[in-house]
Amino acid sequence: KKKFPLVLAAVIAALGVTAAAVYAIQWNGKMAERFGADERQQNQLASDGALGSVDQSATENGLTVTALQTLGDRNGVYVLFDVKAPEGIALSDENWFSPNVTVGGEAVSWTGSFMSSRDKTASPSGAANERYFELWLNNSGQEDWNGKTITVSFGELLAPNGTEKPEIVAAGPWKLSWALSYLDRTRTLRLDGTYEINGRDVTVDSLELSPLSMTLHLGGSGLGQLIAHSDLDECGCLLVPVLKLRDGTEFPLSGGPGGEKYTDTGYTLTRSFENILDV
Repeated sequence: KKKFPLVLAAVIAALGVTAAAVYAIQWNGKMAERFGADERQQNQLASDGALGSVDQSATENGLTVTALQTLGDRNGVYVLFDVKAPEGIALSDENWFSPNVTVGGEAVSWTGSFMSSRDKTASPSGAANERYFELWLNNSGQEDWNGKTITVSFGELLAPNGTEKPEIVAAGPWKLSWALSYLDRTRTLRLDGTYEINGRDVTVDSLELSPLSMTLHLGGSGLGQLIAHSDLDECGCLLVPVLKLRDGTEFPLSGGPGGEKYTDTGYTLTRSFENILDV
């Protein structure tokens, strides 16, 4: 009984420190705009630990690349960069980098680009020589990347010049490393519903939903036959998912992390979201 107040006080103190640490991370304004996250969603994801601050920079030949923030779940991590070129060099969505990315020393696949010129806020400062670059990392194995070191090494900054060989705008490399910080808040919904598709029984085993992505798991006795009779190399996927909200509106999917994996007995499809989903 005498020890209890001390333990309780320690718990309260720990909770206070945790809350202070969480709310010290403020969303980058462009990150919030990019994912359409309102204030409630921002606070929730910050308190859930999905958001990570980076603020790491590398400068070479007058060009600076800064990693600003990350947002992640078990299927992938989004990284927002600020790229600032020397005065007189304009950046647009026609420029491109080809970074090498490793997490925990292992190479990972990615998609990335400079933000579209159609976006008036694609430049952090509004200057022509500064632009956001966004990078999606695909965690196809759903490994625990939290706390592991990510290294992003950008090579040459390139631009089209009307020939097969692009122009080298600036030579790198620009190398940044930091420890990834995110906590996965994916919810798994067990469905176990069997449906007949083209005369074959297919079972929808489960659906994983997070604010950033979804993963669908299929099984059933007829799945192998369905896959065998589908030219996946030609069509690109076994199915095209649509996620509808309760009001009937479709929730937008994006070109971020995703893909499909299948065997004779199981099929998994992962797609990322364009906006934050209220799970």
